[in-house]
Amino acid sequence: MAGAFVSRPCARPRHCFILVIVKILWVDDEIDQFKSHLLFLESEGLHVKTASSAHEALDALARESFNLVLLDYRMPGVDGLTLLREIKRIAPHVPVAMVTMMSDKEIMEDAVAAEAFDFIIKPVQPSQIVVLAKKVSSEEVKRRKLGRELSDIYKTLSSLPETYQGWLAKARLLLETRMKIGGEDRSAVDEVLASTNEEFARWMTRNYPRLLSEGHNFSHNILERHMFPVLREGRRAVLFLVDCFRLDQFASFLTTLSSDLRVRITDYMCILPSATSFSRNALFAGILPKEIHARHPGWLDNNQNEQTLLAENLARSGLAGLDFTYRKLNTFEDLKRLSLSDRSLQVYIINFVDLMLHLRHELDVLRALGESVDSLLHWGEFLLRESELAFKVKYAVDRGFTVFITSDHGWVMAERPTVIHGGGDLTPGLRYKFGDSVRLVQNSGVVIRELAEWGLPAVPGAHRLLLATGYSFLVYSTDPRKYERQYKGGVFHGGITLEEVVLPFIRVER
Repeated sequence: MAGAFVSRPCARPRHCFILVIVKILWVDDEIDQFKSHLLFLESEGLHVKTASSAHEALDALARESFNLVLLDYRMPGVDGLTLLREIKRIAPHVPVAMVTMMSDKEIMEDAVAAEAFDFIIKPVQPSQIVVLAKKVSSEEVKRRKLGRELSDIYKTLSSLPETYQGWLAKARLLLETRMKIGGEDRSAVDEVLASTNEEFARWMTRNYPRLLSEGHNFSHNILERHMFPVLREGRRAVLFLVDCFRLDQFASFLTTLSSDLRVRITDYMCILPSATSFSRNALFAGILPKEIHARHPGWLDNNQNEQTLLAENLARSGLAGLDFTYRKLNTFEDLKRLSLSDRSLQVYIINFVDLMLHLRHELDVLRALGESVDSLLHWGEFLLRESELAFKVKYAVDRGFTVFITSDHGWVMAERPTVIHGGGDLTPGLRYKFGDSVRLVQNSGVVIRELAEWGLPAVPGAHRLLLATGYSFLVYSTDPRKYERQYKGGVFHGGITLEEVVLPFIRVER
């Protein structure tokens, strides 16, 4: 909002409800007819400057800051709509209210397209302007409050160190802030999140091998450190793993849990690539992908051996022979009908959120349900809420289980293509590709050559890895526009962003 606000008591404090002093520019070629209106508005604590032509209005806007412009459409010379467009060009943040006749419907439609803030219908009543000023001042109060909050957030963000724990804190701060701030105000947070992701990708590229060697919390050790101790104590546990679910979605979901439950959250990072066949296999195996491949060649190609990998992990951790259930819930109804057993460990993979997100991109009827990050966030939350996961969690806790909830990776919406080149050896995937010939042609991405240091196997034909960064998706140089049309707006994972990599490991108990 343009213009500085000053604090001053209203001339008529008993009637005044303007939250902050509003400076108004009223543009009308017959402004002299409104002297009584101007006196009334001044008594209500409003500052009004007048202009009787487009030239005077533009000159006033060039010299002063205003919080609201009242603009009559029907003026000689330059009409109000043309002047509206010029005002939005030189002072885009100043709201402009058009003064029109009730019959000017087409003009109203054109004014909306030109970003008119509101309308005042003739004959003009001063009370209309007071109500509009209150609306403007309320918006300014919210913007000021938001500005202070964002300023505090940015200060906190800049004070956090570029360490493993610092990046976890940055991810939670930004994603939770974005979730709390609604509407267009989210764009400011999105800009910071996008630039922070660029820094995060550079930091991860430099430090990822060291982080693995230092033993920080990643997919392959999170169960051993946070769930297995409960089992060693002889207590029972349930693990719900929601495929392709983000930290901010979990934060929203947790508000649906019963208030009498105790919730503890440990944020951690999934391994790279942030894709199911790597991150989820590593989570259940308790070892890095290169070790999985060394023991079981070919098992990283899919997720068909997770139950065996989990059994081996339990055995290595001193829990051999533990009676456990492992089940994939592929449909909405699978979770609704789920009935817990009495086994010491029960693991349930909730696949339908990921399946629906990818299905949405393939089918127009589902794609129409959500075309933005926010709509997809809410859609995923809706699926979990309606499938009664919160009820299942409380039911399990009431039966004496400690419940754990996490994901294997998050997701991003694809916005722009990263052009790559490679031969027929490249693996599928729009956020990561293995192959000896893979190389980056245009835009952002990271090429990894030392796969062993990244905990990854180097198999014939796949000695290099290209990871997408930011909100890009990988397209071939042969026909990039074709792939861009096909995949832009899709939901993908496997690259390096805070949304994909940082996850919560949630513990729920009485």
